[in-house]
Amino acid sequence: MAPHHIASNAPLLDNAEQNIGNATTLYPQSGLPTVIPQTNPPRVLNLCGSSKRGQSTTVVFAVSRILQGEQNPTPGLPGPVTGIIEFGNGAQFTTVEVDLQVGPFAGNLNASSSALQPRDGLTVCSVPAGALRAYARYDNLLLEPLLGTTPPMSLAAWLVATDPTHYSSLPIVGPGGPVACEGAPAPVPPEPVLVKAIANYFGKPRSKTWKTMNLFIQPETNAGAKSILVGAETPSLVAGFKNYCFWSLPAFTRSVKVLRFPDASPLDVLLHDGVRPVDYIEIAPNATAPEIEVVGNENIIGITSLTGNHGNGPVTLLKVVCELGI
Repeated sequence: MAPHHIASNAPLLDNAEQNIGNATTLYPQSGLPTVIPQTNPPRVLNLCGSSKRGQSTTVVFAVSRILQGEQNPTPGLPGPVTGIIEFGNGAQFTTVEVDLQVGPFAGNLNASSSALQPRDGLTVCSVPAGALRAYARYDNLLLEPLLGTTPPMSLAAWLVATDPTHYSSLPIVGPGGPVACEGAPAPVPPEPVLVKAIANYFGKPRSKTWKTMNLFIQPETNAGAKSILVGAETPSLVAGFKNYCFWSLPAFTRSVKVLRFPDASPLDVLLHDGVRPVDYIEIAPNATAPEIEVVGNENIIGITSLTGNHGNGPVTLLKVVCELGI
């Protein structure tokens, strides 16, 4: 789809038909978890004004479940959806990724109803732009890759490769299903969603924006899970570091929360500036995850468990939720 160029020296959104009401249907990926996101994600906005002046532009994403029908004959559960915004002047631009909230279910939790109106979940942010492109990506299988591994691997794949005795039979799932639900005869698969995008000037978003990094997820039915970070030695940015797994923080990150389930195992968190560790946080057992401020040049997070040799119990879900300053 070519950019929509409008009248000479006109601002970005003068042609309203091209910035409102654009939509696309996202379908989940199938297969094993991956560290490679979907290529060529659907584009829902592609705006380019001929004016040399950029303006602050607000982008609104809306995501809803598709009610039962031809596009969704077997309703499931929505997986994580990511919005991607490219903004700049066309020749030079930067990119930000944000979580897109899927609207509340219509009908049963794992069975939408064609008799009900779908409800949107909204995500709003503002960027300075003379050219703006917005995409949407279904991340139901995407696990964040570790830093320092070749080829890039998720924590799950790296554990299996380095310690097959403990982890070779470890079942891993993507963050968006299939999901085991109580009363369901089989795991419930992820389902397609409808994504819409709207752009306008001079908005002042009052909602926060987030990006969730899914690091490790095991099936809910796997009662024999091991504590995943204990005893592992990962390739490190600094010689001598052991037992830390490192990930790169998303662009515009202002603070992070490290979420694990169950929360019996304490975690040790390092914030790193790419040269050396600059901050250290300990998350106690059974404690609510603190909000960790990201300051200065911190752009890498390292995580390990403090329990010793497979100590306080399993960690079956691990993710980092980042607040973005856009």
